[in-house]
Amino acid sequence: MTIVCFGEMLLRLAPADGAALDAADGLSLHVAGAEANVAISLASLGTAARMTTILPDNALGARALRTLTRHGVDTAACARRPGRMGLFYIESPRAGREGGFFYDRTGSAFAREAAAIDWDAALTGASWLHLSGLTAALGDEAVAAMRRAVAGARQRDLSISFDCNFRPLLWQGREAEAAGLLREFAGAAHLLFASDWDAGLLLGEEAQDGGAARLLASLPDLRWIASTSRMPDGEEEQLGATLISRTGAAVIAPPTPITPFVDRVGAGDAFAAGLLHALASGWDEARALRFAHRACLMKHAVPGDFSIFSEAEVADALTR
Repeated sequence: MTIVCFGEMLLRLAPADGAALDAADGLSLHVAGAEANVAISLASLGTAARMTTILPDNALGARALRTLTRHGVDTAACARRPGRMGLFYIESPRAGREGGFFYDRTGSAFAREAAAIDWDAALTGASWLHLSGLTAALGDEAVAAMRRAVAGARQRDLSISFDCNFRPLLWQGREAEAAGLLREFAGAAHLLFASDWDAGLLLGEEAQDGGAARLLASLPDLRWIASTSRMPDGEEEQLGATLISRTGAAVIAPPTPITPFVDRVGAGDAFAAGLLHALASGWDEARALRFAHRACLMKHAVPGDFSIFSEAEVADALTR
């Protein structure tokens, strides 16, 4: 059982002392990228994970590759090409603002060379393919590569997972394409990660309750739609989760306080990895959602972008 994750790897740069970016004297660096976060978390949970990406042929690309290897991810389908590494910058809300999130990904090696992926090799022996809307936002090369990946997965009868991951900043100048492209890949998926807001975007309507059920009715290949929800509770934030299946059954993980809260970046990817691990292992939906919800909560206590908890550690946390 191997799950193939396809997307761009990035470097995350953030003020090391929690200062605002315009006042920071130094930046900490983390290897990042939503799909890589999922791959690393899957490998840590005990599911074979293969990362498929294009990395620059320089020291930064080598660092990203070493990070994958160190955490047990198969990198045979990672290609190296001339070019630059995509970046994003983040500042903490403690800086006195709401917190900032800034991308610098234009012209990256991945965005320019995504067509170089050998999908026959990348999908050999796989059972699942995981994609996200972040990749679709990067331009025509990336979209074409996603389409080839989906075609290869369908030819091999693989299950497909798609995380909408809509980020308006990434779609600037291409806003009119976003809903159509995201709906295209959501329509190819068996497992879809989509909030009510995402569902509204895909359906061409305002976000409202019941969007997941309408998406299931309009996208016949979908088996499940999963989402997390955040809500304030005094000074704490709580996290809940939902999994809706084609049978109409909804499984809910009730809102739970997020403590300790160190870093929320990558928490959604930990949730995706937890659910993929559980469903690919044949667990029932209630058990799968409880596991993914707990994995997501636990990621908040970990600095950096990915979770490295084992299945046993997450299962143990569920019993406490």
